[in-house]
Amino acid sequence: MMILIFIFTVSLAVFVSVYYHYLQDPVFHQNAFALLTATNIFRGWYQMEHTLRPSRRVQRSKCRDVKAQMREDQRDLNILAGMWTLSLSGVANIAIGFFIWNLDNIFCSHIRHWRRALGLPWGILLEGHGWW
Repeated sequence: MMILIFIFTVSLAVFVSVYYHYLQDPVFHQNAFALLTATNIFRGWYQMEHTLRPSRRVQRSKCRDVKAQMREDQRDLNILAGMWTLSLSGVANIAIGFFIWNLDNIFCSHIRHWRRALGLPWGILLEGHGWW
């Protein structure tokens, strides 16, 4: 199974790279990146919920101590809350970066002119695609 995932991932990367080189259209590259990122995020959320949320995971054997199970469930809920916070802050970070990338593409000629006018080292601050 891991070999199939590896082959699929490499094939997808090669396809996106070759097709982007053929098209020379940054919108295709952005959409491919957005689709891959969204797929990874939603798969991670699904996995996180089904692994940790007590109401969604496969119930363990009934012979466990009820108090121990309740303690474990509470621990998992606390971990899940922290993971959601971290995950959503990561999504916000990606969204801000994606927004900056789009601004950089839309206003590329203007930003390039400002960057050259500022010169180094301050022109680096206007490297939207680079910061992304």
